[in-house]
Amino acid sequence: MIKETLAGMDLLPFTEAALLIFFAVFAAVAIRTLRTDRRLIDRQAAVVLDDDETGGTR
Repeated sequence: MIKETLAGMDLLPFTEAALLIFFAVFAAVAIRTLRTDRRLIDRQAAVVLDDDETGGTR
């Protein structure tokens, strides 16, 4: 029954919408990544290596 129902449906708009949503999210992440300040990225990368124990709880 489900097979016949799905066979009769036109699923092309759903696949096109999924592709457009994927590209929109991918472009948004890429643009945000490329526009991020390099100093901020360096500070965030150094947080893991920071030995200062005054900044957080353990």
